[in-house]
Formats: sequence, C-alpha cells, structure tokens
Amino acid sequence: MTNSLATFTTVNSNSRMTVALGSISHIIEHTSSSLTPPHPTCWIHFDSGKSVHVNEDYQTVHEDIEEYLKTRQ
Repeated sequence: MTNSLATFTTVNSNSRMTVALGSISHIIEHTSSSLTPPHPTCWIHFDSGKSVHVNEDYQTVHEDIEEYLKTRQ
C-alpha cells in the first residue's frame, strides 16, 4: 500500500470508515469476547485524542501504518 488512506470497519456499527494514516498516534490490540465469534480487533487512537474500535486485527492495522511510514522517508 502506498496510499495515505486506509478503510476499516467499525466494531459498534459495522460501518466502513476511511482513515488518514498520518493522523494516527497509536494502536492497541484488543480481543473482544463480546463479538460472536470472539476475534482480535484493534483500537486506533488519533492525534486529536479521539479513538475508534475496528474489526481489523492489530497486525493488519500495524502493517498499513508501517507501509505508509515507509513512503514518508
């Protein structure tokens, strides 16, 4: 991926959202036992202080950010 945007699906509303990867401050791995079936999810935290819980696993989000950062060097 060489794009500065990525699309993820939210846990709460199952809605697709587009994220500007440059606005992410950090991500946190999470396994949600309230989901059926339980599966790994991820919290994305933004520079603005806002956060969103997405259905993608930590490794997928991490790889998207890592690829984006490689294009910034």
